[in-house]
Amino acid sequence: MILFKKQYDQLIKEAIVILLKVKGNIKDNSDCIYTYYETPEQMHAEIDKYVIELKSGSILFLDEMYMHFLPTAAYQEHSMQNGWTTEYLALAGRFDKIYEVLKNY
Repeated sequence: MILFKKQYDQLIKEAIVILLKVKGNIKDNSDCIYTYYETPEQMHAEIDKYVIELKSGSILFLDEMYMHFLPTAAYQEHSMQNGWTTEYLALAGRFDKIYEVLKNY
């Protein structure tokens, strides 16, 4: 699949929006017990790192980001523990589609 710069940029923007929505659901008092994170702040910091990379046009951490969206991975576990599973599933589905296109870029 040939991906034009405009399409690439749009996918990057959408990935950023998804990550920021995930971050928005990670409250300071969130339960992180079934994730490998010690605190919500650690989750925020890692998402911020991904957003910075994406804003620079880099997809260096794309596989790492994708791993967090896999079933029983950090974001799904957090969503289940903290009552935002329905929203998470929609976001994960959108991220999966973006990943499938970008991973071959």
